[in-house]
Amino acid sequence: MSVSDWGEFQRQPFLAVGQIFFKTFIQLLKVIWPLVLIKVLRVDSEQRIPIDFWFILIPIFIFIKALIDYFFFKFRITDEEVQLKRGIFSRKQITLPFHTIQTVHINQSWIQKIFNLSELAFDTPGSGKAEVTIQLDKPQAAQVMTFVIQKSKVIESAENKDDLISELSFKDLIKMGITSNHFETMLILIGLFLSFLNNIKDIIPDDNEKLLEDSTNKILESSILFIAIGILAIFILTAFVSLIRTTLSYINFQLSKTVKGFKISKGLINSSEKLIPFKKVQFLSWKTNWLRKTIDMYLFEFHTIGGKEVQNNLRIKVPVTSEFILQKLIKSYFPDIPKAFDSNLRVHSSYLYRNILFFGIIPFLVLSIPLFLFAHEKAILLLFIPFYVILYFWLYSKKYLFSWTSNLIHIKTGIFGNRTIVLKWEKIQSVKISQSLYQQRKCLADLIINTAGGTIKVPYIPLEAARELQNFAMYKVESSEEGWQ
Repeated sequence: MSVSDWGEFQRQPFLAVGQIFFKTFIQLLKVIWPLVLIKVLRVDSEQRIPIDFWFILIPIFIFIKALIDYFFFKFRITDEEVQLKRGIFSRKQITLPFHTIQTVHINQSWIQKIFNLSELAFDTPGSGKAEVTIQLDKPQAAQVMTFVIQKSKVIESAENKDDLISELSFKDLIKMGITSNHFETMLILIGLFLSFLNNIKDIIPDDNEKLLEDSTNKILESSILFIAIGILAIFILTAFVSLIRTTLSYINFQLSKTVKGFKISKGLINSSEKLIPFKKVQFLSWKTNWLRKTIDMYLFEFHTIGGKEVQNNLRIKVPVTSEFILQKLIKSYFPDIPKAFDSNLRVHSSYLYRNILFFGIIPFLVLSIPLFLFAHEKAILLLFIPFYVILYFWLYSKKYLFSWTSNLIHIKTGIFGNRTIVLKWEKIQSVKISQSLYQQRKCLADLIINTAGGTIKVPYIPLEAARELQNFAMYKVESSEEGWQ
């Protein structure tokens, strides 16, 4: 079937009913699973409605809803626009002219893989999320994506071939998994564990709940060796989960350069294919840590125009496995970045002292009094608060460097890693100077740079320098023919 055959309103493939059913079922299960677990474990002969009845009623309800969503959803694709109709009592019709479409994505979750379907999503600049999503089989979705992109002038010529910039080998995936943010993974695991305990608390008998509390107290009172073994086990589990998360997220990763933007495809269970137009990129950033730096690996990010949801949809952290690929991506935005800058600003020392005072010393003094009174042996843990705060803000102050030329802003920052930001003056929307009472006395200020792709804050710089940068930014924006779009 060609795109021209879709000029009349029609429904999605019938297999979309199954995808809608499973999607609705999973969404409902996320909400009611504790209740279902209680019903299953507390089988009571006095129950008014048998358990078996619920297991029959819920799937029937979901199946009926899936049929309604399927039969009352129609779409068509003309030579000028995409149209969609949905709803029963409250009918809704959406029309997207091709020239308003910002990007087109193809996503495929594990449920869609079962039914051999793909989700075609259309984003517009003013939308908070994809306004139109259509379920099609993968060849049809790819055909429609190409057709719409051509019509919206994202691809100017069908003869131009994509330039493959980067792809990840299995060795690269292992490197990314080993050097990923294990602390973030640990927090996710802790959150899931606490959520699980909270959800099953109501279904555990009182005797078992007391047993659980006693076991927890015994673990906390165990020897240092036992606790160290437990911490080591948690670290190994965290590293393993990080490796699995990274592999599933970036397997089959490919980064290609087209005429108008970068095309990124990745994923195994939840696969996606996205196009980031050059004209939508506002600024670039890339980061690394000491371990990734030794193996020449970075995480690169395009900051694009759009609402928060659109930016999150396009905000893909692209793994870069060599300095050569990194420079190639940077040159697509700005062709020649100097290795050294004549104009530089660092964070004033007051930033370090005040943050240590307000986030380290004062909280330590406030919390130490009750803990020393009621928990003498555990109060020593409070000593980690000021030490951590001192290290955190000292590293930030030491690494932060704001540099610029007549065409470019270059920022180096980071705490336990390094992050670099590159921004052209023409991409700035507005610049704001913010001062606290303390900063006013010290003639310091925060420079707030607003772009369509996000906000950049330059803290604790001299007020005179902040005003000069603000005036220069407004001059560059007003005199530029490029603009921020």
